[in-house]
Amino acid sequence: MPGRHRPEILHHGAVDGVTGSCHELQLGDGRSILIDCGLFQGAETSASGAGFERLQFTQPVDHIQALVVTHVHIDHVGRIPYLR
Repeated sequence: MPGRHRPEILHHGAVDGVTGSCHELQLGDGRSILIDCGLFQGAETSASGAGFERLQFTQPVDHIQALVVTHVHIDHVGRIPYLR
């Protein structure tokens, strides 16, 4: 149907591992829904602090209309305070 957009999913975490779950459902009209926003843990970080930059949520968020939390584990909600 002309003028209709297909939703797409962007993965901002939990791509190369199992922690840091953060996925963006793009609705196709310039708006998005964020699904989880979790911390990276364990082997996906390092003792020297190399994982600190992974706390930052560097993607723009002004187009995000809602945040859906699937469950309250740190690897699904731990980066919520960094959303700006």
